This record gives sequence, structure tokens and C-alpha cells, in this order.
Amino acid sequence: MKDGVVSELSGVGIIAPGVLGDGTNDKDDVIVIKRNVLYVSSGHTSLDPVEYSYMYVNARRRLDNDLLGLPNPDFNSITPFYNKPIQFKTAFDYEGYTYFVSFRPNDTNYFLSRLSRVCQENSLHTLSEIYLSCVYNNVDYNLVQAMSVGPVGPELNTSLGLQAGDNVLYGVFAKGDGSGVATGQSAMCIYKWDDIEDAFFKALEGCINVNNDVHTLDYADDADCPQSFSFTAADIQSLMCPPNDGRQLYRRYSQGTYTEAAVSDALLTVNDKILTSVTTAIEEDHTIAFIGTDNGQLIKAELTNKTLSRMYETVTIDTGQEVRSETFLDETSNYIIALTAKKLVKLQVANCSQFITCDECIRPGQLDADPYCGWCTLHKKCTRFKECQQSPWLPSNSAQCIEITNVEPPFIPKTFENISISLTVEQLPPLNINQNYNCKFGDFQSSAIKDGETLTCNSPPLSHVPQIPTSQAFVDVILSVHSSVTDVDFVSTDFTFFDCSAITSCSECVSSFTCDWCIYDNKCTHNASTLCTADDKIIFNGNAVSPPNGFQGQGSCPQIYQPNEELIHANIRKEVRIPIMNLPNATKVNSYECELEIKAQTVRIPATVDESNSNITCSQYTYDYTAKDKQEVNAYIKVFWNDNEIDNAYQVTLYKCSVQRPDCSRCYSMNTTRSGLDCVWCTGDQCSYSPFCSSIVNECPSPVIIQTLPISVTTVTTQPEPDFTEVIELFGTDFGQMMSDIDNIMIDNKECVIVADGFNIALQSVKCKAPVFDSVSQRDVIITVQGKTSAPVVILYQNPLISELSPRFGIQAGGTTLTFSGSNLNTGNDVMVSIDGRECYVTRSISENQIMCTTSNYTTSGAEVAVTVTFGNAVRDGPTFTYTTNPTVTDFQPNKGIQAGGQNIRVTGTNFQYVQKATMLLNSVSAENICIILSNEEMDCESPPADLSTSGHRSRRQADQEVLPLTFSFDGFVPALSGDFGFSVYPNPIYYPFDNMSFYGETVVDGIYRYDKDIDEFIKLIGSDINLASDIEDVEVFIGSVKCTVNSITRTVVIVEVPDKEPNPVDGEDHPIVKIQHGNINVTFGPIEYSSKIQVEIIIVVCSVIGVAILLFFIILLIHRRRIKQYDKETKKVYVEMERIQEEVQEEAQSAFADLTVYLTDLTADDFQGIVMPFVTHKQYVCNMMFNGFEHIPDSQNKDSENITTRLQQLSELLLNKSFLLTFIKMLDSNSKVTVKEKCNIASLLVVEFLIEDKMDYFTEVLEELLIDNIDYCVSSHKAKQVLARTDSVTAKLLSNWIALSMYNCLKDYAGHPLYVLYHALKLRIEMGPVDAITGRATYSLNLDDCLQSDERPQVITLNAIQNSDSGEFQKVKVLSCDTISQVKEKILDTLYKNDPYTDRPKVQHLDLSWRHGRGGHLILSDIDATSQRNGQLIKLNTIGDLIPKTVADNGCTVALVKKQTVANADIDLDVVSPATATPAAGAASKFVFDNAALEPDNGAISMKSLEESGMKHYHLTLDNVGRSDPKRKSLFNMHRNAKRDIKEIKFLRAMATKEAIKEYVDEMFNTIFWASSSQLPIPPSVKYLFDLFDQEAKKQGVDDLTLTTWKNNSVPSKFWVQVIKHPEYIFDIKQTGPIMGTLSIISRTFIESCSPKKIQLTKESEVNRLLYTKEMPHYRSLVDNFYKKVQTAEFQRASFVQELHNSGKNFRDIFSRTSTLEHLFSYLKDHTDKLTSLLQQDEGYETQRNLRQLRSVFAEPNEESSTSQNSKNPYEDVH
Repeated sequence: MKDGVVSELSGVGIIAPGVLGDGTNDKDDVIVIKRNVLYVSSGHTSLDPVEYSYMYVNARRRLDNDLLGLPNPDFNSITPFYNKPIQFKTAFDYEGYTYFVSFRPNDTNYFLSRLSRVCQENSLHTLSEIYLSCVYNNVDYNLVQAMSVGPVGPELNTSLGLQAGDNVLYGVFAKGDGSGVATGQSAMCIYKWDDIEDAFFKALEGCINVNNDVHTLDYADDADCPQSFSFTAADIQSLMCPPNDGRQLYRRYSQGTYTEAAVSDALLTVNDKILTSVTTAIEEDHTIAFIGTDNGQLIKAELTNKTLSRMYETVTIDTGQEVRSETFLDETSNYIIALTAKKLVKLQVANCSQFITCDECIRPGQLDADPYCGWCTLHKKCTRFKECQQSPWLPSNSAQCIEITNVEPPFIPKTFENISISLTVEQLPPLNINQNYNCKFGDFQSSAIKDGETLTCNSPPLSHVPQIPTSQAFVDVILSVHSSVTDVDFVSTDFTFFDCSAITSCSECVSSFTCDWCIYDNKCTHNASTLCTADDKIIFNGNAVSPPNGFQGQGSCPQIYQPNEELIHANIRKEVRIPIMNLPNATKVNSYECELEIKAQTVRIPATVDESNSNITCSQYTYDYTAKDKQEVNAYIKVFWNDNEIDNAYQVTLYKCSVQRPDCSRCYSMNTTRSGLDCVWCTGDQCSYSPFCSSIVNECPSPVIIQTLPISVTTVTTQPEPDFTEVIELFGTDFGQMMSDIDNIMIDNKECVIVADGFNIALQSVKCKAPVFDSVSQRDVIITVQGKTSAPVVILYQNPLISELSPRFGIQAGGTTLTFSGSNLNTGNDVMVSIDGRECYVTRSISENQIMCTTSNYTTSGAEVAVTVTFGNAVRDGPTFTYTTNPTVTDFQPNKGIQAGGQNIRVTGTNFQYVQKATMLLNSVSAENICIILSNEEMDCESPPADLSTSGHRSRRQADQEVLPLTFSFDGFVPALSGDFGFSVYPNPIYYPFDNMSFYGETVVDGIYRYDKDIDEFIKLIGSDINLASDIEDVEVFIGSVKCTVNSITRTVVIVEVPDKEPNPVDGEDHPIVKIQHGNINVTFGPIEYSSKIQVEIIIVVCSVIGVAILLFFIILLIHRRRIKQYDKETKKVYVEMERIQEEVQEEAQSAFADLTVYLTDLTADDFQGIVMPFVTHKQYVCNMMFNGFEHIPDSQNKDSENITTRLQQLSELLLNKSFLLTFIKMLDSNSKVTVKEKCNIASLLVVEFLIEDKMDYFTEVLEELLIDNIDYCVSSHKAKQVLARTDSVTAKLLSNWIALSMYNCLKDYAGHPLYVLYHALKLRIEMGPVDAITGRATYSLNLDDCLQSDERPQVITLNAIQNSDSGEFQKVKVLSCDTISQVKEKILDTLYKNDPYTDRPKVQHLDLSWRHGRGGHLILSDIDATSQRNGQLIKLNTIGDLIPKTVADNGCTVALVKKQTVANADIDLDVVSPATATPAAGAASKFVFDNAALEPDNGAISMKSLEESGMKHYHLTLDNVGRSDPKRKSLFNMHRNAKRDIKEIKFLRAMATKEAIKEYVDEMFNTIFWASSSQLPIPPSVKYLFDLFDQEAKKQGVDDLTLTTWKNNSVPSKFWVQVIKHPEYIFDIKQTGPIMGTLSIISRTFIESCSPKKIQLTKESEVNRLLYTKEMPHYRSLVDNFYKKVQTAEFQRASFVQELHNSGKNFRDIFSRTSTLEHLFSYLKDHTDKLTSLLQQDEGYETQRNLRQLRSVFAEPNEESSTSQNSKNPYEDVH
């Protein structure tokens, strides 16, 4: 700003409809050409120092003109006499007008807000301007900053008196400082359009009918209001924006007056920032404003009504930078777009998912919930309304969350089952047809009946009631309500199962649950009438209604009552009588006992009962305790009858007279010895219990003074003398039992007057006022008590002197520490320092020569004031002190730092020189070290660590940095800082030590950095985010103890200059250690070693070699010169070819790089809203994981048709014999004639048999033995690393199947979700670009071999796909203009059937795509029709862009899926196929049944069978599939291929863009697989079991860690996760496509390479695909290492493992037919009977021979079967 002028030039522009010129040609013919034109409003006036060729304020011009040439735009000139500044802020168009927002001064130079507009149908002469007024509490916010048109919600609409659908004008304003500069006081106002229109009407009416200067726009050069007319209101209204038909306008440029201004009361105000932008949105009746500020913040506020608003949150988007007025919502209204001078920021409007509970989400009864968010009831999550599917939605600030408010009964005995339970649920959603609620008690589910807000269900059976923990009488389970609609437990509470029998106390029993007490049985029960003995006495629960015997509640239980305190002196032997109520009848009692407990020591004492049965007498016992420092100790006596304990205890107080009563006064004083203790003073100077004392002393001895405090007091020489010098305190013995016992205290000949309440009997001390003496001397102190005088003690009177004060200056705010020097300064106790009447707080212990104090705040500065020190009542004067002006801070640099702190900050300001201690505080956290004062104006401070957890503000987003408030403390004074003093905190840098080989390569060997000083002068230390908030001065590097010079730093590297000589190692290290200190971060990189010096012998050898080399050189040179000419020719050819290739791929490379830079906007959270994981069935899972590609798969189970023959039964028994099974498996693995496929098929059949027989534990035992045998074999064969490396064995397949079964629940409950989300992310990403329908190649793929290289630059087309033809409901579907019709149909199906399993939805080949074109009728679109492009025998597939004109597509195109017709367009009125219209056929397994369902398989390819048979070839985007096998078309294929080279480096950029777009989802999947997520379930017991087995065997075999890791990698990662990642269709009911599979193959290979124990070395010759994840590989490898360590350290829970095996078997037990399974096994086994028999015959053991006989029996011919059975009938007949 200069000289009070608002700006030298301000301007705004907007593109909007308009006409140019006056609307006529040279012949006065009317010309009306309306088009989009550029409007510009410029604020330059005659004040500006630069002359412009056109001096205009408002102008518009055609967009196709040369904007810089300015060829006669339509504009209004500014009058040369107008010399006031105009500040334009923004522009917008609305309903036929273009508006400009500005402020400028009036005639009195008071700045006022203006709104001007021009009619888009006519010339700029229609420009009119009105005043805007925004006020609140008499404050005029006179400087408009931004305005926008927006909707209003219902409540705000009603309060403003508007109709539904009306828009309003929102504006933000600031209060000016008088010169046109905005202050921090800002407000937001709302204007109704009626008020705006009324103001413009009055402006035009005044110009036409009144004809005065005030209605003529004062800055317009040719402004003119004509002679007065008498137009009616209708006439004037018609002249507001007349058509450009040549009629007279009657005016040029009008303006309103301030009295005619549009006025609004502010709805929202702030006092600490300038509001600079505003845009609004409506979300479910809420009106929400997004308001930008001048300091880079975005405020989200809810506008409730015209008088009420609230600011929900403030987000910093660009610190210190003004948010421009161009703030808007994107087309989805999901994101807010904001612009600053440096950034274009895109933020989500809400982050509802951060709120976990309903209370956090909607804040019932509060006013601080996010207006966008609400509670999606049946999904149990916080969402926006549109994200809540199939569930009621509770909006923010609802009065009540969904909650279970009552459960009846709230608890039941653990032995009860199937009890009816009623739940009252507030806000319980209603049910629709085929929907239901269930109650879940833990994992048990029970059907519920709904009646209003009440649900009734049954409690679980006994088998599902949880065990009650030992020593507890109840257990709580989660009682939740489950919805069949969402499969979610959406509300829950605690439900209690109790066990009365676990309660052992009568009083606890009858006050707990519904328990009763059986007195004689001494037990608690829930059913006393049946569980107590017949003659027992029952005490009923306190909540029981009308108990039959009247005994009820705790008052009826046997209990001790204690009327008085029982005092017993220690070491006394006596009986104790204990009163008791409700004691059981003595005839039922055999014995009584007392149990004495003293300090956790117990002893049993016999006891008796009196005749009244109401008192128990404990026999004589000696009561004592060992504590020597306790006057009294509480002991407790419990009473037992028949060894049954009575609930409460009897308290006894044991005491000792001798403890803490060292003198006679304290022995007799009522203050130290309470009545009833019977303590006396005995001969021998001891306080004793009276019966223990043989000679009692009734008169106490003379007092004794032991000490006086202080030991010295001050002499007084000033006049008038004070009454005393200081209060002193005497300590001793026998000062009396009360203060009146003291006659007097004398110091020499003067009395020391006793202070009221100064006597302490417990301490035997007394305070008195020491008399005044004026000379230094020693004086005697004597006390007289009841006529008895003590011996004297000495007190010293001395004279303290002050000689010096330092410092003599300090800041006015106080906090300066002063030091007084002198002599005798420790005189007395009561020392006070005063500076001109203000206390200086004495802070430390006073010594003889020094006193220190801290100054307090003073009112003024600059004055020299008096200092006094008071010793008691004696005053001493000190040197004077001067208060100086408080320090201020004006700037600090840098204004950013790392979270750890410790960086140097240079602070500038004033008045630093007298500050003793200055510190920097960040968010109220101080730095460890104080600032160093450099001068009066400068100091260096250390940045504090940032405690982000206490930043105080509520935030939805975590940015790369966070701005925290910064302050400074000067001796405790924190000055208020003006301006923007925020400090940006960035994440801490990360450094990678030398042992991280992936970063240092060959420079590091065995963790030691090898530095060759003859080659390098520097070393590079690798890290990340190093220079985000740091400069070179913040980093220090040490080698050993030598500090090195840091040459430079980048984001990832610190370059360090190394000393010439290797520094000496320290702390006993072999080599010097490299360390870095970055602020408060200290990192040790590791040792460094300088290379050895070149030895003389090496030099001699080198010289010899050089001599021979010279001779060879001349020989080679002759040969080389002959080849050089030929090389030059070839080089020229290469250069020409390179230039041509460069030109061809330049455009492609630029496009690929653009993809890489904008990938972040491709995938958003909205793309994944509402996805449901469609798992395959249990049977399909087993078939996919165990039988994929096999011929022999068991039939499904049919219990009615199961017929197990004797032979099959015997086979089953044989397979369940471990020794036989192991022999069988080993035979298969060793038999080379058995194919790999047969081995794997047999393994899977065996597993199915184990499942059917419920023998998962048996399966596990067999597998363990096989694994151990495999390990033994490999280790003994010196092939330890080949354990499980091969997949051609039965053992390997058994392990793979075992893992697949064990991990199923983990997949379904936890690990499957990130894999499914990754699949969706990949699918979305791939479909964002062209995909060739024939070859399957895609633009966005990680697999470079299948990457599409195409010239296509498709446009996005939004189709309206009909979902319900009756209601007209449709779904918006985005497709690409290059998509084939089949691809379009697939995308429509993906949208309509988003949450349906793929097998349940219609298939593309069964459907036609119908284009609904209004009056144009219906048209079936096909991949190939008469319009298809043909080139000889080639046919190009139709695309949606080919068939639908762009103009139609841009305006929205309606389509529908209909049942496929044999002849296209034969019937145009087919029913729409969608989820809303599909009805299942009777008995059909699928929802959709079509007549032509057998036309072709669902392989995703386009059927061209008839075309190919006729010799035609088809293609889509490329000709890659044409010509390779057809010689006739080879030339055409080569022509197409040569048009643009397939450059992998360009594909690599696109692959990188895709990789970055899906990185978040890949990382999340890896984190889940390796259990690295923040919210993680326990490690699967099966994984723990398997890895523990490997650990045990590795230890037993003595193999190294590298080999052990290889074993583990060959198990779960290789045999399970690789398969799952590559084939998600094995887990989910989805469609797998070539591009997705290719990309997942890259990810799965990355996964297995990250598991490799050795780093895989990549070179420039490596496949480009393998380079994609080079940067991430170290992180992934660390996840693997941490995972293996986590599994190794986790505790193996045997019970959990057994339960997991049980669950695995339960999941898949009843799927396959046992008969079918055994028949397949029988067939396989029969082929190998001879081999197996031979093996069994080699072992003569009994078990083996029995197996042999049973085997022969199984495979005996029918006529032999009976004889075989006879022969094997008695298995013991040949055993002797």
C-alpha cells in the first residue's frame, strides 16, 4: 500500500454470456449475437502513475480476439476527473446478469461496499451499481471481500421468509481502518435476492424518473440520467435488462444511494482474521458455509437461521497466504477447491469416518457435531447421508443415539437356558419385508421378535454360556442386536450370567442378583426352595417380594455389631466378648472359633457362645504387635461357627503407652494421650501402662531447652524501636501439658513474650517474640514451667550488612533473579526483600554471605527505585534497582522446524539485554536449553519439541505439517505477539544407518563404510525428509570425536566433507563411528574405514603392467583405426534413427508424465463407499484352493444318497492309521511314475476325508511328521534351503491345503478386506484409461509387457443408466468414449449390481444396450453393425463415442440394459434389466434367468465367431492381434507398429503413475498380511504353530537364520499369500480380467521378493517391471523381518490353536460326499497297491503287518473278500 491508496491496480475477470457493441451494423440493422465473452473490471483510475491506452473500469470482449491487442472491446471509460481508488474483489454471473463486487470511498472518503451488474442481453450502458451494508451491534463492516450465490437449507430458508428453492447472496466483509485497509474484524452477511433486486430497481427508477446526479454512476465517463420521465414500475422493470433490439435505454450507467442500500445483519463475526472467500452447500437440511481467511485457513460453519451460526472447524491449508475468493465445490459436492497465491488445494468436505461412536458422531444435545455427518444406524458407523445405504441415518445433533436402554431380565443364572429376554432399543429402525433382527450373546445368535422399540429373544443354550472366571460370581457378555440387512451388530450392551454358588458371604449373597442364603448349609443359591436342605433356614434376597418366612436382606444375616471401641494394651492376656445378631441355632452348631488378624498375621482362638446365643467369647489370648513407632494399631477378630465365617469382623484397638511419649508432659497431656488408655509416668523416665508400673510419678520434672530456632536474631539500631526483633521457637521436654503451664521465657533480663497459639504439646515447642537489643552479643534463654526453671541456652544477636546487589537492572514484568552479597545475611528466619514496596520473592536457601530473590511486576519502567531487606523486624537498606522496558519480539527465522526440535532460531526484537533467561515455547512446550542473548535486539533460541497431542484444536486432517502457536518467555514474562507467529512443524527426518545395504550398495561392507580418500572427498549419508524444515546449519556430523563440515543437504542426502586423516576411534571401537545430530535427533550410522595407502610393491607391479599395456596399445590402435571409419557411418545412422524416435514418442512421454503428476486425484474415498465383500461359498473356496485344475473332485454331500460299503469303510479306517498313511504318502513322493498333478489331487482328497471325519488334529499330527522328515532329509543331503521349495510332492500340497483351511477365518474376518479393496482400486484405476477389448491390454497397468500403447485420448462420458423404468430412477455411470459397447455394458452392470456377487448378476453376452433418445426413440447399440469401420478384411469394433454424438453425450445420455435379442432392434419395448426389476425363477440358483443363457460362456471376450469363420478379422484400439499369424496382413501390421515405437520407458512412467495411485492399498494389504496395522488381531495360531515347528527344527538341526527364514518363506507366504494375492477370485465372487491379473502378478512377485532373505540384486539389464517397487522394497522387507520376530516372540496359545483347528474343520466338514471322496481315493490307491504292499512287507512289525492285511482286504476281489475277512478276523492269531 502506498500513501493510503487501496491499490494501484485491482481487477477481476469472468467468462459469462454477453453481447458486444450496441447491437447494430452500419445500416442500423439490429444484430444480436450472444456468446461467452470475457468480462474485466479494472480498478485503475487517474491516481495511477502509469498511463494506459484504455482507461476503463468495466469491459467485455470476444474470447477469440487477441487479448493483448485490445481491438475495440465493449467498455465504459472512466472519467478523467475521478480520482478515488476502486478495489474490485470478485465477479459472478446469475440469471442474465454479470455482477462485480467492489468497495470505494464516497464523497467524504468513507469506504463503502458496492455491487454492480450489467445486463448480458445488452450493452455495458446497462451497468448499474448499488450499496451493500453489513452491520452487527452498531459495527459497520464496510469493506466487502467476497460474495457468492448459493442455496439455503429449510430452517434458514424459513427464518429468511423465502420460498423453497430460492437462492441468496452470501458475502464476507471486513471493518476498515479508514484508509480502505481491512482490519481483523470480519463478518458474514446474507442478502435475499428480493432486497438486491429492490436496490437495483430504486437505482434505475431514480435515474429515469428523478433525474438527479446522485443516481448517475460517478466514475463512468459518459454516464447520463435523462430528463425526468414518469415511467411506471412495470416500465422500469422492463428497462432493467431489455433485449438488444435497438430500443432506447433511457439511461447510461446508474447507481443507487446509500439510503437505498441492500442491508443485512451479520450472521457470523470474527475478531482476529479477515474473511476472504465464501461458498456454501446444502447437506440434508443443513446450510454449510466454507469461508477462507487472510492467513490461509478454511472455516467450516453451519448457518442455522438468520440469527444463529456456529463455526465447526478451522483447517490451515496454506499458512500466511490469503485464500482467494475463487473457492468452490466440485461437481460431486464431495470436495472443496480453494486457491491461494501458492497452492490449489482440494479437500474433502467431511471426514465422518474419524468418529467411531454414535455419541462422537452426532453429539446428542450438543451443538458441535459435523453438520455433514450422521450415524448410519444399521452399519454402526458415522457417514454422510448419501453413504448410508439400507439403513436409517441419524443426523448430527439428534436428540438421542440408538441405544439399548433396558434389558429385562438384566441377568440370569448361568444354568438357565432359552430364557426370554426383552430389550428396549431407543431409535430402533423399523423392519421391511424379509428383514429381521437377531440377538447375539457373544458369538451365539438368537432370533428376535420386534414389537415397537422392544425386541424379544431367547438366551443361549448352556453350551454357549461362557465360563465364569475363578473367584468371580458372574461374567458379562456383549449382548448385541444384529441386522440381517447389513450383517452388522449395530447396538450392544452388557448382559450378565451369574453363579450364586460362587458367593461365600451371606450379606453379599442376599444383595446380589436374585440369590438367597441357606444358613445351615452356609451357601448361596438362586433357588433356595429346592437347593437348601429341608430344615434349613433361608434368608431371601433383599429384592424378593413377600418372602414366606420374613427373613430378607442383609439385616437378617448372622453379623457382628460393635457398640463401643475395644481398647487393649499390648502384651495383655484377656478374653474378648463379641456381640452377634442372627447367630444360627446353637443346636445346629458344633464349634465356635475366633480368628485374630494383626497386620496380615492371623491366629485361631477357641470361642464359646452364651445362653442367649447373642455373644461369642474368645478365649484368653495375649494381644501384642511388633511395630515400635505406632502408638495404636487396629486388629480384627472374625467369628467362625462350624468353620463357617460370619460376614463382618470385630475391631480391637491395640496400643502402647511408651510410643511417642518421651516426657512426662506428653504422657499426661490429653492432647497426646487420650482418655481410657490408663497411661502413667513411671520411675525410670518412661510412660507406661498403669498395671505395668510399680512406682508412679505424679509431678513432672524441670523443663529442658534442647534447641532454639533461629539460632541468631538481628540487632536493632533504628528508631523508633519495634516491639520485638523476631519470633523464635524453643524445642525441649516437659514444657507442660498446656500453654498456661509456662510461667515465662526470658532472654537475659528481657521477657520473650509467648505468641498466642504458639505452644505445640506434641512437639514440646513454644514460640515467643525475641526482645530488642542494639548490640552484638550472646544472650541466655531460660524457660520457667510451673515454678521450675530450665538451664540456660545461648542465642546470638548479630548485625547483618548488605554490600552489593547484582544485577542492578531488570525488566518491568519481573522475573529477574537478584543476588545480594554481604555478611551475617543468614541471621534469623524471616528475611524479606522489597523493591519500592513490591516484594522480591526470596527463592533459595540463604547463606551467610548471599541472598537471592526474584522480582515481581512493576508499574513503570526507567525509574531507579529503593531496595530494602528486612530481617524479622529489622530493616537494612540495599543498593538501588532500575526497571527497564519489557522485551518485544518482531520476527524469527526460520519459521519452521522438525517435531523433535533442537534447531537454532534467530529471534529479533527489542530490550533483550537485561533478560536473564529467555526460552522459546511451542504450543506451551519449552525447549530444553535457554536462548543465547546476542544483543539488545537479537538472540538465538532452540526450537522446542512439538507436542502435537495437545495442540488443542479439533482437526479432521493430518497434513504434512502442522502450524502451532509460538511464544517466548523472558524471565517468565510472555509478551503478546502481533501478526502471524505460527510455527510450522514438519515430521522428523529419517536416517538410514550403514547396515541398511539397500541405500549404500558396495560402499558398505559388513556394516562398515569403506571410504577411499584418493577417489572421494565426501561421503553421503542417506535419509528422507531431511531438508523439509532444516538448513545446513541444523545438521552436525561427527566422525569419531571430529566434527566434519556439512557441504550440502537435500531431501534424501547429507553430503559431508571428510577429514584428510582417519580420526581415532573412541570408546574402544575398532573404527571411528559416524554420527549425525539434527536438532534433538541423534543417529549413529556406523563405523567408517579409510582405504589403505598404496604400497611400494603395488606401485612396482603397476609400473610393469603399464609398460606391457603401452606395447599392446600400439598394436590395438592400428586395428582400431581401421574400424573407426565404419563406426562413424553406423553412428550417423543411429543419430538419425534416435531423432526420429524422439519426435515420435515426445507427445506420448509428455502425456505419460502428466499421468504421473496428477495420479493423486484419480482414486478417492468415494470410489470405495459402500462396497461389500462377496465371499465365495465354502465349497467353492475349497475347490479353488485345493482342486483347481484337477480332474477328480468329490461330489457334493447328499446324506440321503450316502452308501458307505464295507470296503470303503475299511479304506477310511486304513487312512486314519498314521503309520499306513505315512507309508502311503512317502511311497507317492518317491514314485517318479506318479505325476505332480496326481500327487496334488491325492493330497487334496486326503484332506477332504480328514474334514469329513472331523480329524483336523490327526491331519496336523501327520503333517508335522512329514515336515520333520522332509527337513531331516534336506539337511542330511546338504540341501537345507530346499525344504518345501518344490511343489511336486504330496507333503507340499498337504501343507498348502492345511494353511488354506486354517487361514480361512482370518481371511474372512480381517485379511480379506484390504485385498478386496486393492482389487477394486486396481479395477477402477485400469478402467480410467483405455483397455483394448480384444487383446486385453490396458493403458494403466503395472505389467509393462501388457501395457497398451495407443493414440487414444478418450473423453469421459456420463451415462444415465435406467435402474427403475417405472419411477424413472437412474444411476450415473462414467464411461470412456473409446469403450466398446460390451465394455460399456460391463461398467453399467458394475454400477447397478455394485454389491452383488458376480455369479448372481446378468452377463454382458445376455444383454443389449438400449439408447433412449427422447423423441428419437430407442436404439440397440452393438459392437459390430452396419456402421462399423471396415478396411478390407479388418473390422473395427464400435465404441460409444462412435455411436453417440458428442453434443448428445455432453448433455446427458440415457441408456438401459435389456434382454438380448436374436435380431437387434426387432423389439424396442423390452423390459429394463436391473436389480429393481429382476425376479428369481422358481428353484433357480441365480437371480437372473435368460432364454439365451447358453449362447456363449462368460469369458469377457467379444464373440466374433461368425466373422472369423468368414475370414474377417476384428480389432479395437490396436492391430497387435492382427498380422502376426497372417502373412497377408503382415505389412499392414508392421506399418501400424512402426507408427509409434513401443518405448518401455514411456510405459514405465504410466506404470509408475498407476503404482502411486494404488500405493495406499498395496501398503495396507502388506501391513495386514504382516500384521503391521495399528488395530491388529492376534497372530493366527496356525501360523504361530507352524513357525514354532520350524524354529525348533532349525535349532535341533543347527541351521542358520538365513535357512530358517527360507523355510518360513516357503510355507505361508509362498503357498498361501502368493496364490491369494494373484487370484482374489479364489476368495471373492468377482470377475478376474487379464489386466488386473497381470498387475496382481507384479504385486505378488514384489511380495515374494520382499520375503527373500537375501536382497535381490537389480541391474540395468533387469526387467523394467521389477524396477517399479525398488524404492518400497526396503520397507516391505522390514515388515517381513518384524513379522517373523513378532511371531517368534508371541506366546503360543494351545487352546486357541485347537479351537482354530476345530473351526477350520467345522467350516468345511459337510460339503463333500464321503462316498465320492473314498471312491476317488480307492481308484488312486488301487493303481499303487503292489508298490505299497511291497513297502509294507519290508517291515515285519505288528502294526505294519496288520495294515498290510487290511490293505489286501480292501482290494481283494469280491470272491476273495469273505476269505480275506475270515483270515483277518482275529488279528492276534499269529501273535505269540
